[in-house]
Amino acid sequence: MKKGFTLVELLGVIIILTVLVLLVIPSVINLAKGSSKDIDDTTKKLLYDAAKLYISDNPGYYEENNGNSYCISIQDLISDKYIDSEVKLFENEEDISNKVVEAKYQNGFDYELKSKSECTERILYKDSTGANVPDLMNNSLVPVTYDEENSSWKVVDPTTEWYDYSKQKWANAVVLKSGVTKATGDSVRVPTSTEDVDSSDVAAMFVWIPRYSYTIKGKYGKNGTGTSSPGAIDIKFVNQYTNDNGSATYTEDEVSGWYTPPAFTFGSNELKGIWVGKFETTGDGDNPTILPNQTSLRYQTVSAQFETAQKFNTILKNLGDSHMAKNSEWGAVVYISHSIYGKIGEVYVNNCKSYITGIGADEVNGSQSETTCNNNDNKYNGSKGVNASTTGNVYGVYDMSGGAYEYVMGYSKTGYTNTWGALTENGVETDHAKFTSQPDAKYFDEYTSTNKTSCPECKGHALYETMGWYDDLNYFVVSSVPWVLRGGNTGNSGIGGTDNKGAGIFNFYYNRGYGNEDYSFRIIISPI
Repeated sequence: MKKGFTLVELLGVIIILTVLVLLVIPSVINLAKGSSKDIDDTTKKLLYDAAKLYISDNPGYYEENNGNSYCISIQDLISDKYIDSEVKLFENEEDISNKVVEAKYQNGFDYELKSKSECTERILYKDSTGANVPDLMNNSLVPVTYDEENSSWKVVDPTTEWYDYSKQKWANAVVLKSGVTKATGDSVRVPTSTEDVDSSDVAAMFVWIPRYSYTIKGKYGKNGTGTSSPGAIDIKFVNQYTNDNGSATYTEDEVSGWYTPPAFTFGSNELKGIWVGKFETTGDGDNPTILPNQTSLRYQTVSAQFETAQKFNTILKNLGDSHMAKNSEWGAVVYISHSIYGKIGEVYVNNCKSYITGIGADEVNGSQSETTCNNNDNKYNGSKGVNASTTGNVYGVYDMSGGAYEYVMGYSKTGYTNTWGALTENGVETDHAKFTSQPDAKYFDEYTSTNKTSCPECKGHALYETMGWYDDLNYFVVSSVPWVLRGGNTGNSGIGGTDNKGAGIFNFYYNRGYGNEDYSFRIIISPI
């Protein structure tokens, strides 16, 4: 005869089973929840991969410009067969077919699932020339345009028309002083004299030079007849990865084929463009600025200039590299200045004896003067001052003719073993650049040639190709004076020229790298 469970035993079994249920069920629930979240994440990844493929298939619309954002409809992904069927999130069974994938570009696309009301499309303005959109490096730079009516700069919405290279209106942007904030439409103050720098909203002004390729027809450009009347340099804007190499051979008389200036390759990075200091560097070695109506920063050795130029890196959020201009970067401004996108004609000299930035002489080769330094008509935004711009208007780059001579990071290696340290002459140390070590190769141009007219590494540097245009001086670096100087200075008539004709954007000269009252420099930002 079988014996059944007693009541006490049965209760014991029930209690044990209850305890087991209490222990196991939460784990099962948590496992299910985890699975649901895994499914949600997997579903989102599928959506993001579909959006990525959708963007890849429509490159003309979804342009890779830092600051752009797009709203890609899930319905479009479904109807265009990027997603096979209606998609649900499994955690809460929410139907997401009416949502969008937001794709934001900042050195690559990032994706996020949003409702339509949460996503706002933002497409940066691009002019009709095909010039690459200025890279504001995640708002490290603030885009500005010039308000003619109020003779001032104001913040502009970069999704609206704010530059036009076909009208010589180059894109300008500023670095605001620490603690200064400005909204779209707000005016931003720049100094109007050497005395009011403290009231300026701006620490630095930059001009965007988009990536391009160039060619020079004949020895003196299109329709040019000689060094005194050179013609236009042909320019075509190109995308980030175009690297035209021209012909396998070339001569002093002509650049055959299209050539992309080396300024747009920075180390391993191919650039959409570069930001060029609008004026010679101002301020001091600890707190450099780039402003008009200020005395340019001089008396520094090349090594000190190099270190000063890197001070702006603190505001670039690792999206750009601030450095002293290389000779090739100077050249990139020269070619476009003498194209249909620039002034084409001769840039007026800055003849201010006090080395005040942005000044334009009364005439193209005006002699050194104190009168022009404080005359409103001769200031960068005055009726005469704009002639000293590379565009012939307020939107260009200044101080490239006259002002102070500008050291650039370009040197002669020939006959030298200690370029970056002390130079010696008859066994005695002389003035020199005073580098303690050689910088990374991306920061300088190196010349092994001694002949300026047969120098393969000089191509794209505005040296032999435009040599002597407008009678600008052209003395190439050699071992004893290895560092390149550009632009001439306010008193250049005393160095081989007459009536200041030695100064100009095509001018190149040399020195040992030491500091002097006549020597300044320019700052460049390479967006990386």
